[in-house]
Amino acid sequence: MIARALRLVRQQVRVQFQVRLFNLYSFALYFIQPAIFSLVGMLLSRAAGNPRPDLIYTVIGSGVLGMWSGLVFSSLYDIRADRRDGTLELIVASPTSLGTVEAIRTMANVLTGLVSLLAAFIIAVLVFDYSFAGVNLAAVLVSLLVLLAGLWSLGVFLANFTVWSRLSGSYVEFLEIPVALVCGFMYPIRILPEWMQAVSTIFPIRWALEALDAALTGSHDLARLAECWGLGLLLSFLFWGVTRLLEGRVHDRIRVTGEMRSI
Repeated sequence: MIARALRLVRQQVRVQFQVRLFNLYSFALYFIQPAIFSLVGMLLSRAAGNPRPDLIYTVIGSGVLGMWSGLVFSSLYDIRADRRDGTLELIVASPTSLGTVEAIRTMANVLTGLVSLLAAFIIAVLVFDYSFAGVNLAAVLVSLLVLLAGLWSLGVFLANFTVWSRLSGSYVEFLEIPVALVCGFMYPIRILPEWMQAVSTIFPIRWALEALDAALTGSHDLARLAECWGLGLLLSFLFWGVTRLLEGRVHDRIRVTGEMRSI
């Protein structure tokens, strides 16, 4: 049973990597768009009198933005491609549930997005000569894992949301920048109005980024870090739970109606 599940994961991840590798749109999402946002951030930094771009919010923030943008559109367009190619019905009817397929796909998309974050770290070291000597390395690694879990849970939610309703894809596309703004990808969350900070608390990415920010600045406040990690993982679990609940309702409707036009 375990061996069969591992083969499924390996095969699906391999296919997803191949799709992303030979897709120019994916290259633009993971590299070109983050580079543009990073360049804009550097220009604004210089205009404000800071000749050296901020490491966390200008350089690393652009890499996180690349991960988020790539995840939103890759997970969204995977479902659209299934509809276009007529494979969505086959996936729903297969022994492997749609939720499992989307969970593996989204995991592959999140892992693919890591190249954007890795590129940001490389640029920080080679181009801007930043040193990571004073960072809390262990906390950085844990924060990255929490960030990946948060991205994955949101990606699964959005991917399945486009299955539940054909019209939802039109709205999901507009979540890219608002979520990036609310969660403070390229600036400290504390500068936002209080109501926006309150809205951001429902996103696990916000807490992972807050922990990552603290770890990169060398913080060893374990209580605060643990609080951010715990909230990030808890919210990720809640998003996954809502996804499973709605997924079950979709399958029940398909069993009753025998068709997929209603979703």
